[in-house]
Amino acid sequence: MDILFFAAIAVYIFVKLREQLGKVDEDEAKQIQEKIIQKQQIISAIQNQIVSEVIAISEEQKKIDDNLTSLLDGTSKEHFFKAIKACNISPEFFLNGAKSAFEMVIKAFSGGDLETLKFLLAEKIYLGFEQSVNARKAAQQTLISNIIAIEKAEIISAYMFASEASVTVRFVSKQINYITDNAGAIIDGRKDEITTLTDTWKFKKDITSTNPNWEIVSTNSN
Repeated sequence: MDILFFAAIAVYIFVKLREQLGKVDEDEAKQIQEKIIQKQQIISAIQNQIVSEVIAISEEQKKIDDNLTSLLDGTSKEHFFKAIKACNISPEFFLNGAKSAFEMVIKAFSGGDLETLKFLLAEKIYLGFEQSVNARKAAQQTLISNIIAIEKAEIISAYMFASEASVTVRFVSKQINYITDNAGAIIDGRKDEITTLTDTWKFKKDITSTNPNWEIVSTNSN
């Protein structure tokens, strides 16, 4: 907006200087002509900057569109854009939030942090996590989960029904997972083994809600 404003000013000055050429002597005309040339250079530079920014924005949008097109069919893509537009977020922002939620859930489940799990998970799926955590505690076992890297997070489907948005994300991560007994001995998994895991999680949100959080309603690993 500022660029367009200054461009308009430069054009206005250029026109006014042009009008003055017929009312001055030769020396003054020469000075005005030099000012005109300077203003033309400013206008040209501003126009080039505007064009460059428009091209950059277009390329970035095309990159986003191409990425989603490769992941979603036409209907899912339409639903996803409707969902994120209603929530006033970008695809990148959504995926960054999804990755953060993924890491938080893995860490909370490993550490038996039921409060965090209850905050992030839908009630039905939370109950399953709670049972697993309590069973592990009863057996005096400890789960160690370390996420080495999230190699990929991609949207594979999306849906809008009334005010409810539903987005499914596939995560590919490298993790170290093992279980120890109450004496600290490893009874399952290996401390030095990095495994590549693929998880498919579904996120839902009522777009009319003032709560900005997306709720995790299902988690599947393969």
